[in-house]
Amino acid sequence: MTFGQTSNRHAKYDSLLVGDRITPAVSSVMMPRTYTEAIVYSSVITANSIFSSTGNKFYFVPPARSSYLFNTLQITHGVSAASRLNVGLDLSYRIGRMDADPESSPLKVMGNSSENLIQYERAFTSVGLRTRYVPFAKTSNFVVQHTFFIPINPTSSESVFLGNNRYAFNTQLLYNQLLGRKFFLFGQADIFVRFKSETSKADLTIPVNVFATYLLSQHFYPFVMIGQSRNKAENNTIQSYIAGAGLQYQITSMYTLNFFYYDSFAGKNAGVWQSFNLGIRGVF
Repeated sequence: MTFGQTSNRHAKYDSLLVGDRITPAVSSVMMPRTYTEAIVYSSVITANSIFSSTGNKFYFVPPARSSYLFNTLQITHGVSAASRLNVGLDLSYRIGRMDADPESSPLKVMGNSSENLIQYERAFTSVGLRTRYVPFAKTSNFVVQHTFFIPINPTSSESVFLGNNRYAFNTQLLYNQLLGRKFFLFGQADIFVRFKSETSKADLTIPVNVFATYLLSQHFYPFVMIGQSRNKAENNTIQSYIAGAGLQYQITSMYTLNFFYYDSFAGKNAGVWQSFNLGIRGVF
């Protein structure tokens, strides 16, 4: 494709663009027909303590640090002339590490050090089949996304340790609202169901997150976020509350870099997780 063709395609994409300007943890931008969005999300999450059933914080017993590196490749393709329907595919690759030293670096999950090692696993864990659509033609800022996750090797020790060993279905409700010229809100609510397996009963997780974004310039979008998640599994309820901040650098409407951090500031029966997240997005 020549430079002129690329420029014309970019200009056409901008004229057809449907959706928000920010893609912190999920994209709700609808792809016009023949356009493909590719996103790589990488997240390091780590914890060495837990919130008790009364909300008090305690170190793991025995002392340890759990760290995971989640990598997800998302491919989304436009199939509707009106930009109201997209189809996509997700591929998940995870690495997990548990250290005996609770003060060890979370970045050790990226290496193969044997120092204080309790367990280390890595694997491609699931494939997701996804649809993204605008249910109401006159409300283009409300987008629904469904993903059906298929575990690649559900009975392996790697998938069990990495926590991605069951069939699951996620529905995401995504809404953005511009307030004035430079400030807008982006809301995300999920209904995530993991189905019953031979060793586990079905469970339901409902996270809700809100992002507030300021358009600092044409390219820089700082944002803050707050969220909560509630999981109902058998007779146990897990609840956590998170807060964080990040920055999106939009090279053009077709190419974006995104980084944000959050941690758990309260919860019940939940790990005190910290998360460092990087996203790279391109449209082709």
